[in-house]
Amino acid sequence: MPKPVKKRAYSSVVRRQQAATTRSRILEAAGERFVSNGYGRTTIREIAEAANVADDTVYAVFGTKARVLTALIDQRLAPAAGVDNVLNRPEAQAVRDEPDQRRQLGLFARDMAAVSTRVRPVFEIMRTASAVEPEMAVIYGEMNAHRLANMRRVAGWIAAHGPLRVEVDRAGEIIWALASPDVARMFCDGQGWTQKQYAEWLEDALARVLLPDEPHS
Repeated sequence: MPKPVKKRAYSSVVRRQQAATTRSRILEAAGERFVSNGYGRTTIREIAEAANVADDTVYAVFGTKARVLTALIDQRLAPAAGVDNVLNRPEAQAVRDEPDQRRQLGLFARDMAAVSTRVRPVFEIMRTASAVEPEMAVIYGEMNAHRLANMRRVAGWIAAHGPLRVEVDRAGEIIWALASPDVARMFCDGQGWTQKQYAEWLEDALARVLLPDEPHS
């Protein structure tokens, strides 16, 4: 005789799927409102109405409007489910595993240019909001500190395959600055560079600053 189906386990899976769908719908609605109306003018009620959920649902899932914005940035940094850090994505792991330093920088630059295209609009919202809202200023500082820690990890990956012009922590700070959303915003949004042009510049700039000169034949 076949064993009875465990309805409780099935119900638990369904609830998790429904929760994930609701979360995604809220973030999609929030992203549209933040970009079109600005962070300050967007309310939780507007986000809830656009996502077709109750206000209390948004508060229950995220807590505050500021945390809705940070969750939106996290989603765009690492869209794949279950990835808790941008450096744990396959694209970043390919940078880590590439044995040639110059090719590492090329892979990294192309990946960061693509990530920047996804993240830059909402990161700019966070940057401007941090100037007027204390909670957002704290979160913005946390995000920048986390990004710096990640870029120091990347510097360590590159140093593992050969010498650098500077020590690893300084190399991480240089990568953190040159690959920042702010620099990409000035080039791409301000000067009209394409994602490909920015990636090519970033690769060349990082190679010039970080890698020793190649010996002449």
